[in-house]
Amino acid sequence: MVGTTLLQIPFYSIAVRRRWSAVRALGRTQWRRILAFGILSPLSYILVLTAIQIAPVALVAPLREVSVVLVSLFGVFVLRESRPAWRIAASLVVVAGIVLLAW
Repeated sequence: MVGTTLLQIPFYSIAVRRRWSAVRALGRTQWRRILAFGILSPLSYILVLTAIQIAPVALVAPLREVSVVLVSLFGVFVLRESRPAWRIAASLVVVAGIVLLAW
């Protein structure tokens, strides 16, 4: 994970090189969210690795996929994203896959 992040830094820096003023402005206004994401994202990965050591992978892997469903439903009900029926249907397909994995 650290290696991937170290590769992403120069890649994304080059990608936004013409928009540094917008990046700085975003950093000034959203620094709390950026900091929270920077801490919580690796922490979630560490928690999954810890859970795999404690519980069988067959239980942990399906549980990880629940986040996909939650984010999709968040998009439908909170963000009011387009095509809500498709998003809910896709969430149901993922839930069915989770059930099959856990079964």
